[in-house]
Amino acid sequence: MTRDSAVPRVESEVELVATGYDSPEGPAFDRHGNLFFVNWLTSSIVRRSPDGRTEEFVNTGGIPAGLALHPDGTLYVADEGDQWHGVLRVTPQGQITPWLQDYNGMPLNGANDLVFDAHGVLYFSDPWRSSIENPIGGFYRAFPDGRLEQLDTGLAFPNGVAVAGDGSAVYLAETRHNRVLRYAISPDGGVGPRSVFARLTGEGGPDGMAFDSAGNLYIAHWGEGRVDVLNPAGDAVLHIPIPGRNVTNVSFGGPDRRTLFITEVETGSVYRVRLSMPGLPLYSETR
Repeated sequence: MTRDSAVPRVESEVELVATGYDSPEGPAFDRHGNLFFVNWLTSSIVRRSPDGRTEEFVNTGGIPAGLALHPDGTLYVADEGDQWHGVLRVTPQGQITPWLQDYNGMPLNGANDLVFDAHGVLYFSDPWRSSIENPIGGFYRAFPDGRLEQLDTGLAFPNGVAVAGDGSAVYLAETRHNRVLRYAISPDGGVGPRSVFARLTGEGGPDGMAFDSAGNLYIAHWGEGRVDVLNPAGDAVLHIPIPGRNVTNVSFGGPDRRTLFITEVETGSVYRVRLSMPGLPLYSETR
């Protein structure tokens, strides 16, 4: 792959997929092509089938934000609601079970976003009620047996999470500082300290994130009405304007994974756009 071919291109207009919501976030696809996303103000997780039918899949009663699918069909939900403030598991039949709610006997703040690595380890952000003035946000990973490891703390609203395709690092959006952090992962699985991968331009800050197959990082830029695309060096190579300023998250979908789906709160809608290269396959798609 040449240097130029590694830079993604937009190959369609931004199209409306679904609307009529007030707080969409957390797009994720299952193996059957169903799109799941949350509407956090109504505590709802919505399912949109490939033929366009949309219905509430389940209601957590809390503040669901991020979603991640497991290969067995279980939906993992980052929920910031005070009755959950952690990670839930939802069966394909819609049965909710709390999984992670505390660390060392203390309640989690409230989880926001999450992603599996290639080994089924779940990385998630824990930002609820954190800010620049109150930097209590945390960053964790949970092993399949439920063992929980704190990777970082003292963060000003940690948000979107993405794991590099080669497993060499995990990336974390720190919204209030308008930057993306990088944590190296060693061959033995240890996670190193944070470093600043990139600082975004403009207002607001980074929200949800996803990688493509060439290692470019797609970032929902809350407050700027766009998706920022950074190359593996952290340089901006593309900006994708989205209707509405408050873009919350992104996910690759479609049969060839070359369609980027985007959630946005100001217009209460889900959008999509075709790109020149596919998204990085997630854990649920590789097992």
